[in-house]
Amino acid sequence: MSDFALDDPSFYEDFLVEAQEHFEQIESNFLALEESPGDLDLLNAIFRSVHTIKGAAGFLGLQKVQAVAHVGENVLDDLRKSRMELSDRVMELLFETVDMLKVLVEDVRVQVRKQGEAEDPDPSELIRNLESLKKGGEAQAPTQAAASTGTLNLPAPLARVSEAGRSAAATALAEGKTVLGIHAELAGTIYGTAFNPLSLFQMVDLVGKLLHRQLIPREPEVDLESFEARAFHLDLVMIIEATEPMEEIRKVFGAVTNATISFYPLSLETASAATAAGDGAPAAEDRRKSGRRNTDDKGASDTIRVSQAKLEQFMNIVAELIISKTMISHLVERLIPQVNGHPASTVAKELAHASVYLDHVSKEIQASVLGIRMVPVKTIFSKFPRMLRDLAKNSGKKIDLQMVGEDTEIDKSIIEELGDPMIHLIRNSADHGIEMPEARVKSGKSEVGTVILRARHEGDSVVVEIEDDGKGIDPTIIRAKAVEKGLLTQDRADAMPDDEVIEMIFAPGFSTAAKVTDISGRGVGMDVVRSNVRKLNGRVGVRSTVGKGSVFTIKLPLTLAIIDALLVKSGNQVFALPGTAVEETLIVPLESVSHLTSRQAINLRGEVLGVCRLKHLLKSAAPVNEADETDGLSVVVVSAAGRRMGIIVDAFVRRQEVVIKPLAPYLASLPGISGASIMGDGGVVLILDPAELLQLAVQEAV
Repeated sequence: MSDFALDDPSFYEDFLVEAQEHFEQIESNFLALEESPGDLDLLNAIFRSVHTIKGAAGFLGLQKVQAVAHVGENVLDDLRKSRMELSDRVMELLFETVDMLKVLVEDVRVQVRKQGEAEDPDPSELIRNLESLKKGGEAQAPTQAAASTGTLNLPAPLARVSEAGRSAAATALAEGKTVLGIHAELAGTIYGTAFNPLSLFQMVDLVGKLLHRQLIPREPEVDLESFEARAFHLDLVMIIEATEPMEEIRKVFGAVTNATISFYPLSLETASAATAAGDGAPAAEDRRKSGRRNTDDKGASDTIRVSQAKLEQFMNIVAELIISKTMISHLVERLIPQVNGHPASTVAKELAHASVYLDHVSKEIQASVLGIRMVPVKTIFSKFPRMLRDLAKNSGKKIDLQMVGEDTEIDKSIIEELGDPMIHLIRNSADHGIEMPEARVKSGKSEVGTVILRARHEGDSVVVEIEDDGKGIDPTIIRAKAVEKGLLTQDRADAMPDDEVIEMIFAPGFSTAAKVTDISGRGVGMDVVRSNVRKLNGRVGVRSTVGKGSVFTIKLPLTLAIIDALLVKSGNQVFALPGTAVEETLIVPLESVSHLTSRQAINLRGEVLGVCRLKHLLKSAAPVNEADETDGLSVVVVSAAGRRMGIIVDAFVRRQEVVIKPLAPYLASLPGISGASIMGDGGVVLILDPAELLQLAVQEAV
């Protein structure tokens, strides 16, 4: 950590988290600012975010971050004070400034965590561009009348401030600035601690500009017998130009321990006014003492940051608890019939009650840890307005992005993996879906295309949709391309319904792009989208109407670790089907099964539904025992990727929560299998992948 000013990594980890939050807020405000260039509230909010990043970077010794933020802050200050106009050139440079800050902060992350290599960009050209922009766009600042022509009166604790400090305060006040005096009385308990009192001076950068600082000796003790050698006999005094509200200033300095900090708003007054005001006694609420917090500040401590690694460890422990609970339940089920009528039956019943209570408590713990891991999808949605803006500008299109259901929550581990699939689908909508403005007008549409991001809960799943009102996907073009690439025969392509043909865009290497662009169309993408979503035990599908647009739908479980599953038996083995994919279970008379070409089907309430044996899909060698099927076939109706089918199994076992365990590398390529789980008797069940089973059924029918 020798590259950094502080040795404690936790300071930098906090900075990384806070900087990311500020970046998201800044970009959101930038996009709003483009629509409302004169919005002073937006400019002030952006200025505060950049100022906070600059101050924190200065405190941590991150010179590049501080330098870029400082020059960006200057431009923003000119904008909010009407010394510069918000032109396209200014806007682009501000976006570049944020992009540069992101890279520099990411370099800090790489160095702190010792993961990868830092990019170490040179921001000097950007800084020169910003400075030249500032010089070229700077208008004469309006002359500001002095707030008053009176005398600067300082309260008693600041009475020994030097003439230089008084002059700096008076000058700033005459320019209409907000000036604050801060007095810090340090306790003797700081001896032997790592706290450096001079770090208070650096903290000022977070809330304003330091005009003057001074160490003032306390009055000497008259009684030598009561003199404490280890007491701190110097007070710290600062005169600052405040750029943040008083509440923020108190919050920053309120974290300091072993000190009493007082705040004194300063002004230019006549002597009589100062006397009437009580000569500067600080307001009670402006005083902060060590170890004490007002009840109003309680909300500030209601939230703590917990690392993702700790949450993962917590979730693993809960998963093991679920497995243990299942084992105990299994043992109780076996024990009670064997001790019925035996003196131990009373103990067995008590054990059964304890097992039920353990089941209840474990579910509460599971729900709690899942709640902790849940984050709103807006954490990922917020990244796309900027991306779509850039895509539209680069392609010459006009695109409006709308977001619905941003507060829908999903497991953090899933949302982090969802970014890449969504990026590709949004790029696909911008490049292949939305037409050029003139083409849209010619077809009777608005010249501005619309992309809608939606998120909602459906049972134990989260559904994310990317919809556009573009030209849609033409199944005729898909058929021709699939035949050309040898993915389908002409007869098979002609026989396939349009919705199944459109699903071909997810085939590996499939692309209809006429040319490669910087946005998409490289022939690699949609298959990767489906693959990445399947890794999350989810599925992706598409609906499209020519001339109207397309809707891509991603359906994901709320969490990856524990799922509700239907246990079924096939051959001599038990399998688990994710509950989110199971629509219903049926017992179907054997004679009601009809044969259509190479596949079987049943009549399900007037709908023809294709069915297939699980044994056949998994290429199992276990024979079909027709004697066991005299009472009917056990059929599970599953849905995935917008399609449905019935899977014939030997028997239904039960519904049960299962803990997902990854497969060993040599088993990971098994078709139709997505994971494994440990059962109550210690046995292992394989977890089926419904989407892949449907794909296997289609291949079997070809």
